[in-house]
Amino acid sequence: MKTIFPDYEFQNVTKIPESLLSDKDLIIFDIDNTLVYPETIEVRTDIQEWFKRINKKYKCVCFSNSLTIKKRQKDIESKLGCELFISKNKKPSKRLFEKIVKNYNANPKKIVVIGDFMLTDVLFGNRNGATTILVKPFSSLESRKIKFFRVFENFLFKIIKKLKSFFYS
Repeated sequence: MKTIFPDYEFQNVTKIPESLLSDKDLIIFDIDNTLVYPETIEVRTDIQEWFKRINKKYKCVCFSNSLTIKKRQKDIESKLGCELFISKNKKPSKRLFEKIVKNYNANPKKIVVIGDFMLTDVLFGNRNGATTILVKPFSSLESRKIKFFRVFENFLFKIIKKLKSFFYS
């Protein structure tokens, strides 16, 4: 079950205690609905200020599975002051994780992955030995495809939690 569920959950990134980040080599952030409004370059002021403070203290990188990320890359990097790692590999790929580890010279056990989806962000971190933090999406302005996956993910995890409590209680 560790592979599926996050180590920590918070309302949004600004609620994450810095103590969870303090001894880490690298923090990998999802973009859409974690830091930036989905499929845009717009960032909430509170998240932008929090992120810039964290990015000054810790080594951070951003990544997205979005098909539009290359078009938005420069604007997002400028607004956040952080590099967006671009790859043909997508979360939860082990190969992507290995590329990021190598590129940033990080110990996989000292990496945090922060995002809003369990089936991509959390699974990506967990299957590679990283600490995972799930945040709630802050915008409902998502594509139909993403909304479908979010409903599916919520349904799936409710069933898994019920089965887990049935078999392990």
